[in-house]
Amino acid sequence: MRPVANRPAAVLAVVVTVAVTAMIGIVLSTSRGGAPSSSATVVETAEKHAVQPNYVAIGSSFAAGPGDGPIVDRGCLRTGDNYPSQVAEQLGLKLIDVTCSGSTAAELVTGPKDRRSQRRPQIEAVDADTELVTITTGGNDIDFVGRLITEACTNLVALGLLPSCGSGRLPPAAPTTADYARLEASLVSAVKAIKARAPRADVVIVDYTPVVSMNAPMCPMLPLAPWNVVQDAQIADEMSAVNQRVADRTGADHVVTTGLADEHSVCGPEPWARGFGKGMAFHPNASGKAGIADLVVESVRGES
Repeated sequence: MRPVANRPAAVLAVVVTVAVTAMIGIVLSTSRGGAPSSSATVVETAEKHAVQPNYVAIGSSFAAGPGDGPIVDRGCLRTGDNYPSQVAEQLGLKLIDVTCSGSTAAELVTGPKDRRSQRRPQIEAVDADTELVTITTGGNDIDFVGRLITEACTNLVALGLLPSCGSGRLPPAAPTTADYARLEASLVSAVKAIKARAPRADVVIVDYTPVVSMNAPMCPMLPLAPWNVVQDAQIADEMSAVNQRVADRTGADHVVTTGLADEHSVCGPEPWARGFGKGMAFHPNASGKAGIADLVVESVRGES
């Protein structure tokens, strides 16, 4: 475990007092629920007459890229500058993008639990012609971003800087060993199903963009108590560990981001994620999308 920086809890009051100026217009909800049906985004990036290898991107909002950039699928809050789009551009691939905000690892093979949804299981986009598949998911299975948003808002309410948190929910309990085991099983099932549909495809499991770091200073855009930061960083580390175990069990590649948290978390010198009070808080910003794309390209080319 990394060393924990010594930050007195009293610092929180100073941080969130500054942060409250950025809190107008906060939306304390994720994109799960009543999203309309959506379809795959297909983007051809090579020359028109060239034979383009197929690249299928699957996953949740950290792959779909909501918050900034041109929206190409409103139902899934998918943007045209998300990391899969940039990977396809750099590698000259035909992108079939079925990433969808609010989706879970458990739904990749089975499809959404809501029977009213018209979205199909994401792995159905994979076929024998697919040569690359990226997977970025898991946070919704353990309510990672929901936890961050609720903790931030609860802290502001406790200090009298916000009247309420809208939803009234409290921060959830930390994920259990069983929760991580279910996530791992869902991802293993998804990778095996992908390999059955596309035996020649390279499968790359991609970590979430870093959000918190125990070694970064506190800042107005992350109004969390020191103990929140410690627990949330540990959850991010465990999500990455799950991805590594899945890669080991299935032969997939794994793009690791946990080592970049000190530099690229919300309070780092070069943040890759938006802070609290911004649209789609704690999701990748433009730099984060580009940074993750570069890591994936390096992995695919064998440069990492």
